[in-house]
Parts: sequence; structure tokens; C-alpha cells
Amino acid sequence: MNDQRAPQPGAYRPKLDNLRGILWMLAAVTLLTAMFAIIKQMATELPFFVVALMRTSVALVLFVPWLVRVGPAGIATRRLKTHFLRAFFGIASFACVVYAVGRLMLSDAMVLSFTSPFWSILLSGLILGEAIRRDRTFATIAGFVGVVMIVKPHGQIDHAMLIALGSAVLTSGAIISLKSLSRTEPPARIVFYFFLFGTLFLLPPAILTWETPDWRQLGWLVATGVLGGVGQNFLARAYDAGEVTIIAPLDFLRMPLAALFGFAVFAEIPDVWSAAGTAVIISALLFITRRDAVERRRQREETGS
Repeated sequence: MNDQRAPQPGAYRPKLDNLRGILWMLAAVTLLTAMFAIIKQMATELPFFVVALMRTSVALVLFVPWLVRVGPAGIATRRLKTHFLRAFFGIASFACVVYAVGRLMLSDAMVLSFTSPFWSILLSGLILGEAIRRDRTFATIAGFVGVVMIVKPHGQIDHAMLIALGSAVLTSGAIISLKSLSRTEPPARIVFYFFLFGTLFLLPPAILTWETPDWRQLGWLVATGVLGGVGQNFLARAYDAGEVTIIAPLDFLRMPLAALFGFAVFAEIPDVWSAAGTAVIISALLFITRRDAVERRRQREETGS
């Protein structure tokens, strides 16, 4: 990001504790998957922009005590542009997922939204002209085969599946921005700007499609905001504490957790093709992550760092 600067003396520095990062990540994926299970039900009852806005605005309210404690110095940043980009990509991706989970099985929506590494590899080759290694090519092809197995493009393709795939493309930008921010920004500040900008992004379309929730719906929407706010905080803390090659693969646990929530709450049972496609996608993602870790280790050994 072009607004990144070298940390100044006394500036924030990441914790670098992989065990702590793993624990934060496990807690984050559990809370965020539970949040999407609630959102799936709410998205069938209310306009999805209203659901998304309630999630970000409630989470933003939770930051009021923190804002009072830290004051203006706590939100002061030289990287406002990167915060804006992180929020834009993240909220756009989230809006796509909210729409998709309201119309698809929870597990299918989550799996399709998690194909961002494949899109990152493809886009880097087509747009940036980067060389794509043969092992990544095979893994990416396998991943897209898994996508086809889930989408099952015979007859008419459900447009919600395409929107879920679109969320994966947007997630790539959000992850890159998040990891960039985590080098110089504390987790609470990252999450605060995410929900601040996210609320501003979602407010206009939510107003245009507004339906006032009843008290029961309001309670569940507040729960999504609490789970989302705490889960995002844990997610930022995980990337702050641990190495990305160790922490990132744990995010894949959202997929089996989504299947578990889908079965327990909505009595959803994936068909054979969806289950097989999920297995193929997870295997390909784990292979890419593992190969990246090996490559980074080799580069460090060669440079002596």
C-alpha cells in the first residue's frame, strides 16, 4: 500500500506469538461462523442491506468505551487510505456473503466465499503478469473443479452462487490490506475503522430498502453485531500475534463449522457433489498454503535472515 511508512521509534509492533495467534483464530472462526448462521435466518426475513448495516453499526457502538478510554490519540493513523480500502473490500465481500447465505445452504455459501486464494493467483497472472508456478497451477485448477462440483452448472446456475464467488474476489483485497495494516496498526484501531467505514458504506442502501425489525429480529441482529465485533477483534489479534502461514489455514475451519451449524440449525444436508467439492477445495487451499510456507522458509534460509 502506498501510504505505508516505516514504523517510527515507539510505534506499535506486532506481538509475534504463534500459539496466542492460533487461539485467537480458533475463537474468531467459531464466533464468526455462528454470526453467519444467525444472518442466514435474518436475511430471509429482512432486506440484506438492513441486516448488514445492523451488524456493523451494533459492532461500532461496542467501541464507544474504547474510544472514551483512548481518546483521539487511539484512532490517530497515517494509514487512513489503507483502512478505507480494507473496509471497502471487506464490507463489499460481507454484503455479498449476506446475500448468498440467505439463498444458499450455509456450507455452500461459505465454501464458495473462501475460494479467494484461487482468484488471487489467477488475477495476479492475468493482470499483474506474475509467473504462476506449476504446483500452484494444478492446485488452482483442482480448486475450480471443486467449485464446479458445488455449483453443478447443469441447467440454470443460481445467481447467489456467483455472488458468493464474487465475495471471494473481494476478500483477497481485504486480506492483503489487513495483513499490511497489522504491521503498524493495533488490532482495535483496525477493527474500529472497519466498522466505521463499513457503517457509512451500508447506510445509503439500507435506508433505501429499510424495513423496521420487530423486537425478536432486533435481538438477533444485535447478537450478530456483538458476535461480528468480537469475532473481528479476535481475527485482527490473531494476525497481529501469529505468522500468516500458520494463522491463515485455520480460517478454513469455518467451512466444516458452517456445515455443522447448517445441519444443527437448518437441517441442511449437503449432497454428495457439494461434500466432494468442499473436500477438493479445502485440500487445494491447504496445499497452496503449505507450499507458500515452504517457499518462504527456503527464501529466508537463502538470504540468511
